[in-house]
Amino acid sequence: MINANFRKLVLGRAVGNAGDSIYMIAMNWFILQLTNSALWIGIMNVAIVLPGVLLFLFGDSIDRHSKRRLLVAVEFSQLVIVVMLIGLVALHIKLPGIYVGLVFVAALFGSLAYPIQDTLVPLLVEPDQLVQAQADMSIAYKGTDYVFNALSGFLISLCSVLGVLIMDAATFVVTVATFRRIKLAEPRQQHTREKSLYLNQILVGFKIISTDPLLRLLTFASVVMNFFFGGLNTYVVLFGRHFGGSIYYGILESMSAVGILLGMTVVYR
Repeated sequence: MINANFRKLVLGRAVGNAGDSIYMIAMNWFILQLTNSALWIGIMNVAIVLPGVLLFLFGDSIDRHSKRRLLVAVEFSQLVIVVMLIGLVALHIKLPGIYVGLVFVAALFGSLAYPIQDTLVPLLVEPDQLVQAQADMSIAYKGTDYVFNALSGFLISLCSVLGVLIMDAATFVVTVATFRRIKLAEPRQQHTREKSLYLNQILVGFKIISTDPLLRLLTFASVVMNFFFGGLNTYVVLFGRHFGGSIYYGILESMSAVGILLGMTVVYR
């Protein structure tokens, strides 16, 4: 791989993404067991997906601070949330709203990791290595995604949701330790931009979308497709139970991730 620091970033991304997959699969299955409600599964999936919609609010903050420290902080924050989930499950707390809230916060930190890593890559590799570097990061992301989606279902059937969450906490410990070992002399950020100016720039982006017919169409189509994709994520949990248990849930999630990976590869080429 390109260099030692970039290897650490890819390794941390792979292990961290495994952690993301594990707690998302585990908590979806746990909520189904706790509530036996498709509505609560839908709410849980909204909590998992919604943070991705809010990422545009954090761009300026990412620009202003050390990328490596931010990356360590967001992964450590996920570790803290997973430890809290372990405690609640161990104590047999039966309040689904608490679990949904904690998963939302964990997913927010997890979503922030991706733009932070994207800004780190150009600092770790040469310009002519960027394409290969992004390909390696994509493999680390999606590759671990479908492997651990399937594996999580198997692990739940083998050692329960609590055991899987404990394993998940271990993945975040490894991720934090790996990212801390990245050695990077980041350029000193010179920012005079006010927060209000950044928000105005965001509003300009929305205005551009609203006034361009093609962008309006693309945005609307994306909203519709993501709505149905979110619905599919909800029903996959129910299908898994119908077919026979958490192993089938993991297999279905795995097939979904494989399809996404193949689709992205075809469209990219």
